Parts: sequence; C-alpha cells; structure tokens
Amino acid sequence: MLLPPELFPESISQKQIIFMAMTVSFLIVSIPMILRFYWMENLCIYGLLFMVINPIDITLFSYTNYRGDIRGIEFGVTDWFSITLIANFYFGRKYRNLKLRYTSPNSFFLWAYFAICAQSIFTAYVPQFAFFGLTRVIRAYLIFWIGLNYVRSNENIQTLFNAMVAITLFSFYQVLADKYIRGIFPPRGVFPHQNSLSTFQNTINFFLFAYVLAYSKKMFDRRNLLYLVALGGGTLTNLATLSRGGLATMFMVYAMIFVLVSLLKLPAQKKKKKWKVLSLGLLFGIPLLGFLLPPIIHRFKNAPKESGEARDLFNEVSHMMGNEAFFGVGFNNYSFMGITKYREFFPNIDQGGLAHHIYWLHYAELGILGPILWSGLILSFIWVAMRQVLSRKNTLEAIYACGAVGGFIGAMLIGLLEWNFRQTSIHMTYFLLAGTIAGVSLTRAQHRKLQKNL
Repeated sequence: MLLPPELFPESISQKQIIFMAMTVSFLIVSIPMILRFYWMENLCIYGLLFMVINPIDITLFSYTNYRGDIRGIEFGVTDWFSITLIANFYFGRKYRNLKLRYTSPNSFFLWAYFAICAQSIFTAYVPQFAFFGLTRVIRAYLIFWIGLNYVRSNENIQTLFNAMVAITLFSFYQVLADKYIRGIFPPRGVFPHQNSLSTFQNTINFFLFAYVLAYSKKMFDRRNLLYLVALGGGTLTNLATLSRGGLATMFMVYAMIFVLVSLLKLPAQKKKKKWKVLSLGLLFGIPLLGFLLPPIIHRFKNAPKESGEARDLFNEVSHMMGNEAFFGVGFNNYSFMGITKYREFFPNIDQGGLAHHIYWLHYAELGILGPILWSGLILSFIWVAMRQVLSRKNTLEAIYACGAVGGFIGAMLIGLLEWNFRQTSIHMTYFLLAGTIAGVSLTRAQHRKLQKNL
C-alpha cells in the first residue's frame, strides 16, 4: 500500500554515523575488559537495566511522523552492553566450563510468538513497519538470552536485586525532580507518560517487596534497611503517578505476593519479620494515603468521560481490523491503518493512535493468534516462576520467583488498560526479567541433577 506523503524515511544522518563510530570505540574497550575483569560483567548488567529505561539511542531509517509503537530500526547504548555480555558468554574465562543455554522451559511460546510476528512481514499492509516491530522483538529476545545465561548462582540473583534498588532510587529522584524542580505533576520520570512509569516501577516494586518480606532475618539490618527505603520510594513513585490502573494493580499484587511468600517454608524469625514489614507498611502507609487520597479520589471521580469513550472506540476498531484477515493488518501497522483505511472512525486528535489494550492491539495486528500467543507467552513466564514458588524452599531463588509471578501477573492485568508493554523500555525490561527467571529455573534443575548424581 502506498504511504501518505507525510510518512517518509529519513536518510542516515551525521549524528547516526558518529553514534556508530562511538559504538565501535566502546566495544573495542569493553570487550577486552569484560574478558579480563569479572566485575565488568555485573557493571554491564547494571548498565543494561539502567539504559533500558533511560535510553540513549538512534533510530535508523526513521519514519519520524509515524505514530506507531516503533518508527525505524532502534539501536542504542543498551545494545553496547548486550554485545559486550554476549562476547563474554562465548569467550570469557567464567563460561569456558559452562554450557551456554539455548532453550528455555517455555521455548514453545517464545518461538511461536516470534513466528507470528515474523510472518507479519509477508502479510502486513506496510511490510517495513512490521519489520521494524520484529527488530525490537529480536533485541528483546537477545536480552532474554542474556538473562537466561547470566543467572548461574545466588550471587547473580543478588546482583539483580541490587540493580533494582539502584534503579528505583534513581527513578524516585527523577519523580522528586519532576515535582519540585521541573514543575511536572503527575511525574513521568524518564518515561514519556506517567502510566509507563507506573507500569515499570510496579514491576520492580514487586521484586523488592518479596525480598523485604522473606530474605533477611532482621528487620533493620543494613541491607534490609536499604531495601525498605527503596521499596518506600518505589511505592511513592507509583502513588505519585495517580495512574488508576497502576494503583489498583499495585495493591492487588502486593497482597498476592504476601500470600506467595507465606507459602515458603520460612524459619520462625523470618515469619515474624514478614508481619513486622506489613505492620510498618500500614503504619506509614495509612497517614500517607490520607495525604495522597484526595488527589487520587479526584482523579478517579473526574477522569474525562472522553478518555473511556476513546478506549472503547480504539478497541472496536481493533475488532474490525482483526476481522479483516486471519493474520490481521500487520505487526506495528495499527497506527497506519488509523490514518488511512479507518481514518473516518477517529476524531482528528486520535488518528494514528494505538489501542490502549495490549490484547486488542495484538488481535488487530496479528489476528486471533496474536492475543492467544501473547497471553500464552506471559502465562508461560508465570508458570516457570510459579514452579520455583511451589518448591516452598527458603531460598533466594524462590523469593525472586515470588517477585516474578507478581510482575507478570501485573503485566497481564495492566495490559487490559494499556499498550505500553510495546514501548521499547517496558518491552526490554520484561524480557530481561523473563530471561532471568528462566535462568533461575534451569540453574535449580542443574543443582537437583547434581544432587541426584552424588
């Protein structure tokens, strides 16, 4: 299909050439360093998580005026760290005697979802837009593979938890800067919209909450105190966004994680501490809610009627698009269809926008198989994590799994209200966490196998 005149690809710019030269320069330094120094691997993991949500990148062949969820081939500092870590997996001393992992416990859904996205290049109205969407999936799968191979011990899991603390404190600082320096409220942090900030921070909070409840025996030892501060900051970050879906999801999943942690066979001291954490949360949370409740209630009561109507309209149009063909209108093609064939259904301001419902968006772009395989993929991540929880072991692996179950159930719930899972930063974060929980599962299976052979 011919593109409207306002949609055209930009040529390669001098800035992009300079960025690629910087990429080569970085890799020339980083790869030898990671092969020589063990600490460099953890530094790259920190860098990967940080740059995922605070991206410095370029978009090659960008259709700048396109309002879809990706406009070209994205490449950034995140990929610098990814390439460095991949080089370490293949050539680093640490991995010489370790077998690299190429399969995951949920490989079927991973490759089935990839296949439905890849075939869309041949069935989409605009194949290049579908291709751009596929390049992001490829980047996300590479990050998944990094997470899958990185987690080999509790030390690696602890590094991931520590990175979450650091990124939460950074995010909380950005929220304070929005409110008191930039004059922005509700705050957005490093994200384009407060709902995206809420989605991301909720996920990280669920991991931190599980850790605070179940890891340390003492309530106020140095590490647990730091995690409590980070959890408090992360919770305040989410509350400050005034995201209705984010707030409802947060309270529901916090309650669920408390139940999941209660399933673990914790010693008596940890069980007591778990209730102390809950009491502390209520002690500080109830007065805080008294302060924050008025603007939250105001937002719930005075949400524009047009907002709900627009969501319904986008979902109705998604239904029509998905009914066009078995494979839908094409991956990353919803926005294009909104300014061409389905233009008349939208007010001018909404033309080219996206459905605020990840399942309807998948139905529109990939047909009936889209939401089925997407749901199956997220549920398979939950299943992989839940197996660790049901082992009921008092281990860091099981605690991490409790957070992962909460994170992915939260993703499924918020997907009923948002499309932001398709934003690059959210997309990459979830696949990195998914890779790590799959790595936890494989590591535990290897330990069981070794114990049987002893």
